[in-house]
Amino acid sequence: MGRESLNYRRGRGGRPFERAKAECFATETHCRRCGKRVDMTLPYKDPTTGRVNTMSKSYGHSTELDAGGHPYVGHLEHLGCNSKAGAEYVNEKRRKQTTELRTSRDW
Repeated sequence: MGRESLNYRRGRGGRPFERAKAECFATETHCRRCGKRVDMTLPYKDPTTGRVNTMSKSYGHSTELDAGGHPYVGHLEHLGCNSKAGAEYVNEKRRKQTTELRTSRDW
């Protein structure tokens, strides 16, 4: 890919991210989470019902960005698999925060 900007303030915006996403969509065919083939022609929303297609393509990160993941390193996933993984990560993060409750003073 040549030289790419590592401007983390842009995060998931800008040309380097779009290039990484396009390269991923062009080279990969199967979901990294479930292993099933991803239909690249499915639109994000179903035109007849207006509902989101959970089997449509999505760009997923192997390590969550707030856990130290790189914004331009990712892989192909179904939208539903990606959403489920993100929800599991957030729930685990919240669970850890509530169990590690600290007080200002040890009584």
